[in-house]
Amino acid sequence: MLPSTLLDFTLSRISTPRNLSGNGYLRRRLTNAALALKSSEPAILNDPAASFGVTRGRRKPLSSGALKVRDGTNPSNAITSELAQRVRALEKVTDEKDAEFEPPFFSEQDLMTFYEDILAHPGALEPVQSGIVPEIDVEARYREDLAVVEAVDQRLRSSVNQPSRLTMALRQEFAEVPEVHAETSQDGATPVYQRVVNHIQSILGELDQLDTDIKSSDEGSTPLSLALLSMEEWGAALRCSLYARDTQTAEGLIELMKRSNLEVPEHYVNDILQLYVEDSNCVGFESSLSKLVQGPASEQQRHLHIKVHLNATPTNSIPSSALSVLHAYENQSLLPAMKTYSTVIRYLFSVHDSISQAQAWDLFSHMRYVAHPTPDAHLYTQMIRACASPFITSRSSDPERALDLWMEMTIDHNISPTSGTWNAVILACARSGRKAYVHEAFRLAKEMLDSHRDAYGHSAYTPDERTFCALLEGAKRTGDLARARWIFAEMVRSRNLDVKVNEEAMMHVLHAYASYRPPFKRSLARIIEDESSSSPEIKLDTVDATEPSASNTNLPTSGSSSAFTHVPPQSSTEVIAEVEVLFNRLLRETGVRSDVSFDDNDVFQDLGKFSGIKLTTRLINSYLSVHYRHNSLHTSRDLFWRIFEEVGVERDGRTYMEALERCASSKKVDRDLALRFAEELFEKWRGLEGDAGQEISPRVIERAHVAFIRILTLAENLDRAIAHLHAFVDVYPASAVRDLSNIIKPSMRATRTSLVGDRPLVRLTSQVEIPDRRIPPLLTWKDLEVLHHRLVADGRRERDISYVKYVCKAYEWALRVRRDETMRAKPGTGEDLETDVEQDGQD
Repeated sequence: MLPSTLLDFTLSRISTPRNLSGNGYLRRRLTNAALALKSSEPAILNDPAASFGVTRGRRKPLSSGALKVRDGTNPSNAITSELAQRVRALEKVTDEKDAEFEPPFFSEQDLMTFYEDILAHPGALEPVQSGIVPEIDVEARYREDLAVVEAVDQRLRSSVNQPSRLTMALRQEFAEVPEVHAETSQDGATPVYQRVVNHIQSILGELDQLDTDIKSSDEGSTPLSLALLSMEEWGAALRCSLYARDTQTAEGLIELMKRSNLEVPEHYVNDILQLYVEDSNCVGFESSLSKLVQGPASEQQRHLHIKVHLNATPTNSIPSSALSVLHAYENQSLLPAMKTYSTVIRYLFSVHDSISQAQAWDLFSHMRYVAHPTPDAHLYTQMIRACASPFITSRSSDPERALDLWMEMTIDHNISPTSGTWNAVILACARSGRKAYVHEAFRLAKEMLDSHRDAYGHSAYTPDERTFCALLEGAKRTGDLARARWIFAEMVRSRNLDVKVNEEAMMHVLHAYASYRPPFKRSLARIIEDESSSSPEIKLDTVDATEPSASNTNLPTSGSSSAFTHVPPQSSTEVIAEVEVLFNRLLRETGVRSDVSFDDNDVFQDLGKFSGIKLTTRLINSYLSVHYRHNSLHTSRDLFWRIFEEVGVERDGRTYMEALERCASSKKVDRDLALRFAEELFEKWRGLEGDAGQEISPRVIERAHVAFIRILTLAENLDRAIAHLHAFVDVYPASAVRDLSNIIKPSMRATRTSLVGDRPLVRLTSQVEIPDRRIPPLLTWKDLEVLHHRLVADGRRERDISYVKYVCKAYEWALRVRRDETMRAKPGTGEDLETDVEQDGQD
């Protein structure tokens, strides 16, 4: 119930009754309240309790301090004034109380400081690299250590030449002990650290002899101990010997420390073992480890032990010995560190062999089962990066597995990704070539830049060359030239980023131009008769360079800024013009061509972004692929024989293979030119193929021969095509495909169930998922289909038709035999299976 005084104040503020005439119910309520107020006792205004309707004991009459109404004045006005003052005081108290519960007010600087702490980039976002130690000045440290060792040498030399009083007393008591002096070199031929070792050996030899004599005379005596060097001096002598790579002297110092009853720090031993790791000396490492370490090896020593076997493994070979040592430690319950597994897995991925890469995935799952269930960010990055280059040859990447690892890392285990992790998952999605995953790659790139910003808007992850190259690869695989041009432009004009255009980025851009399909087609152009001329005129200022009538022999050698607009090129001629601008800028900034001039408004002028690009064979191949796709065969032929000599790089097998395939896909009007160009190419190819020093992929070899057979067939030279097919079969017979002499199944790939062994216990790959990349060149029905159709159309070549069928079936049967015998091969042996193969062939 409201206090009576507050009710009077409310009633006094109510408007005239005419405002209440429309509401009889409210009027009656107010009348009843007024009647009830008149019948009640007057309130004591000075009593706050009475103001709120609270009675304290018996109610007292009005005192002298009560509100008095003057004669001739309206008492309601006095009450109203008093109530207004009390309401204002009550509102003031209420505001003060409410202020205590209101949120505090922050200034802009306070808010900025607050959000700086909240949105600061944690240290977990920095790249995680195992085994990184702060860099020190080795030369300065060696000079300091050398000064310390020289001072020790002077002190020990004087102590040997002038023995102390205790030593003289002991020698007088035990006169039979001979005096031993260390043999030193006064001309400085012996290193100073070696002289220190000789001095210490001499002194300890005397102490040992004296200790033996004392024990023979007094059985209860304690062994003699003498602090010859401080720990700092021991470390300086050890580092000097390690600087000279004198491991024998370093091991001798460790033995002397043990003889002096000193506790040898572990890093002293590890520094000696590190020298054996750098020298790839497994025998010396294991000998030193058994000599210097008593008991089980530490985690770092186990890591070095496995690493020395990795370094001793021949190039491009599976590190079987390192894997054996790793599993041996596991069997002893001495689990290697996670960085050890990461090092081994990284080495396995570096070997260009499908078995090695499959073993890397199996070792990853084995590690999670045996030693470390949750990998770190570095290992996750390594595995996601491997998804971008899978060992399964039928697919360019494995985006599904990469995204699974990404979600497991970031969502399940809440591990902050590094910049390398973002680049790896973006590359795995972009390299797949499927539009859904390419779009996912661009979404991840946007999330990388926008979702991790600090209070000033700076992103935690700065895009680098790998980020741009990954996005360029996704754009080129989908034929999205507009997006590729935009990414490349961002890469070039990124002045605030330390990003250089490298060879890979330039290669992706050229491939994007090569895979681009211009929207303009010459056959769809509208031809209008010109009144001033008797010949028809095409009302377009561009022509299709792929048409034989297009003249592109006089391409521009210099570009202008107008060549690059926000609209992608609309014809093949415009594509070639843009590519020429880019390539000429590249040649100028790399110093190959200095006679190229550009306009003042050139978009690439004075940026120097192309100066760090290395001109390689695959970059020139990418440049030629644009001309193969958008230029005439005549111009491409001239450019092929000119560009390599101008740039100064060598041609490889893929260079000739791509040129032969361009000839094989030529149009009918260019068949004669294509045949002459193919014959010139194949003469050079024979020398390259016969060179034993050139390593050419079997798939490149067969593609080159297939292209040459196809161009001969399309040029109606069926006799030469059949003769070339005979020559190919003679050099690469089907029997070479089913040759099983080089099929050796390593013991680590054994599939027998076992809980203890030198192989992974849990695998991610089966035997049927590992492709065989050692298959020699072969021919299939798809390669010889055009030749077969032309022979059938000729109508007089039943014998040649039968031979083509025989060749296809022979290679097919050889592949089937190779697959079956590979699956049945026993692990750890290279047994000859030719007997079984011959038996199968007879059956």
